[in-house]
Amino acid sequence: MDSFEQLIGKNVNDICLDESNNFFLALLEYDTKHCGKRFPSSKFKLADIDYFNLISFSELFRYDSILIVWYHDDIVTDLEFYYLSNDFDILFNDYYLIKKAIDCGEAHKLTEGDTNYLGASRLNEKVTQPNSDRMANKREFVLKKKYLQKIIDEMNFKCNVSF
Repeated sequence: MDSFEQLIGKNVNDICLDESNNFFLALLEYDTKHCGKRFPSSKFKLADIDYFNLISFSELFRYDSILIVWYHDDIVTDLEFYYLSNDFDILFNDYYLIKKAIDCGEAHKLTEGDTNYLGASRLNEKVTQPNSDRMANKREFVLKKKYLQKIIDEMNFKCNVSF
């Protein structure tokens, strides 16, 4: 595993990071607006959703923190250690809404707009779901771009506008 301090300035394709036993590890790309403000390019996948054997909230968030390796144009620019536990109330409410839809046989109606930070991202493959005759798209638990934007904003990377 590369030393974290040595990652800054490296090409993201040249680094080797192993899973940690203490925190989530996320390689996340960002883009910048014209004013310089950063925004995430993608969501962060946590786990596949198995409609018939749904992972528990405590297992889904087996770690209470995430080390984010931010990169832009394939170059690592920043490292951010963020405590997910600060937002467990919101994340749990999102998990509960997703679980409730699955339990009621309405997984096919789930949209990422139903939740705040934790999403049930839709995949193309259709599968059966419990308590329903309807097929539903496979899904995966993700930390939504909205949540990742919150993390970026808390890093204090703001637009530098001068007049």
